[in-house]
Amino acid sequence: MKLYVKGFFLVMLILISCEGGSKYDPGKYLNEKEQKQILLTSIRYMGHLPKKATHQTKFDPVYDEYYSKLALDYTLEAYYKKDGYEYFLASRIAPSLKVKKVAIGVKMKRTSDGQLEFYEEVFRTWKFEIPEMLEKGLMLFDKMVKGEDLSPYYPQNSGEEEYIEFPDAKVYFDVEERRWKINSIHQPDLEEII
Repeated sequence: MKLYVKGFFLVMLILISCEGGSKYDPGKYLNEKEQKQILLTSIRYMGHLPKKATHQTKFDPVYDEYYSKLALDYTLEAYYKKDGYEYFLASRIAPSLKVKKVAIGVKMKRTSDGQLEFYEEVFRTWKFEIPEMLEKGLMLFDKMVKGEDLSPYYPQNSGEEEYIEFPDAKVYFDVEERRWKINSIHQPDLEEII
């Protein structure tokens, strides 16, 4: 009996995830060029720094080609616009023996000419196999868009079930500098993480 109940709840969760996913399907709101533009606009924040680059030099034209290629590694999984903000969920392949992806939930605002006015990475997930990344990523994305509290899904609060890798008790997203940092209380000599 317990197996049937668990199976029922699993099917319901998948159906809810699929429904939420279709509501946030980027193709409903953006054409392919607009989707690529969102990734290009945010890639210098989401992506890893090129060799020899710093957070101060990552916008130098010498790195344009690197970031253009890096943006191709990302997929726009979900998108929604609300109250002047754009919300999106992007994913990328993560190093692993099996094919796994990391998802990043972003809230941003752009000016009329497409420049970033506000940028916040609300969460980054652990790496998951693609079906699990989509299920958990879309659930978290839906909560983010609705303004719900994501702290129950932080590592220190989620028990043995993994959802969000960052933020956690030590790592936070600095909205002013637009990057993840380690709280200096925990590691006074180390501030940067990504």
